[in-house]
Amino acid sequence: MSQARLFTPFRVANLELRNRIVIAPMCQYSADEGRATDWHLIHLGHLALSGAALLTIEATAVTPEGRISARDLGLWNDDTERALGQTLDTVRRWSDMPIAIQLAHAGRKASTKVPWEGPAQIRPDQPGGWQTVAPSPVPFADTEHPPIGLDRRDLAGIRDALRPACASWMAIGMSDQRRTVSSV
Repeated sequence: MSQARLFTPFRVANLELRNRIVIAPMCQYSADEGRATDWHLIHLGHLALSGAALLTIEATAVTPEGRISARDLGLWNDDTERALGQTLDTVRRWSDMPIAIQLAHAGRKASTKVPWEGPAQIRPDQPGGWQTVAPSPVPFADTEHPPIGLDRRDLAGIRDALRPACASWMAIGMSDQRRTVSSV
């Protein structure tokens, strides 16, 4: 009997994966001001020992207002880079699994409660809420506070926020080219 293809190696560009199992990004809503916490160490460490071929870190905001919730992971300053870097350093001591990241901006879906508190937007005038921004002023749901519609310059600013986040990821995520792949 032949081996199932799921368990055979697979090449993506210059990255050789040991099998075809990829762990999708899963929001954990466990960050502190965008910084990875011990929860991320436990969560990512556990997944890195699973036998899958590639681990993808959850949606990671490139600006504070680009988070889905206030508890989302971020990569927008030295503190968020340092916290995620420390987490990855520890995970890599125990696993050689390649790690990718999903860099993100939540747009009109930002400023929400964590899922277990109910899927509701936190308005900018409420504690913990902030003004959302999006390509247009159309809210995600009719009952929500509308985002500020971005013009070309504002959209370029969000695009430009991806550059330092990518540079940070290259510094912490690509520290070992054999084990890590970057994704945007």
